[in-house]
Amino acid sequence: MSKKNITYFGEVDNEVDNKEEDYFEGHVMICNKDVELYLDFCAYEGNPNDWSAELEGYLSNLFKYKTEIDKSILKDYEDGGTTNEYVRWHLDEWEAIDDLLPNADSTKTKEEQFLSLLIQRVETITFYPGDNHYAVWDYMIDSENSDEIVVVHTDNKGKILDITWES
Repeated sequence: MSKKNITYFGEVDNEVDNKEEDYFEGHVMICNKDVELYLDFCAYEGNPNDWSAELEGYLSNLFKYKTEIDKSILKDYEDGGTTNEYVRWHLDEWEAIDDLLPNADSTKTKEEQFLSLLIQRVETITFYPGDNHYAVWDYMIDSENSDEIVVVHTDNKGKILDITWES
């Protein structure tokens, strides 16, 4: 069995169709926060030799993609999209919102404070080699008190496909 050393993941079985595991975990620091990475081969149907180069290509641009995703989340909010609904729901329904924003910039509105905090809170990024929704970025404002997630799907080149709200 051959293994490849994959950035942030360590050793991963290179023979996808013959592997003992179909799910791998890694970590990366983003915005001074430990972000969990998952590599999921459960439904992989691609060429077993292509996945690692594709993943390394994505990982080499991870921080660039993060910047683009953050811009898209902010634009989605401004356009009244899913992110806007997510922010308004939390501000309307969550009584402890002020506790979440104690160090926020008081010159900004609560919405702006919330958005600034949200884009710093990517919790997980899951990679699905061979899938159109190649990478799934999960943003959570406070994982201890809310299971509501802003989810951003990208293709294998980092192109944003959609932004959804899940729980």
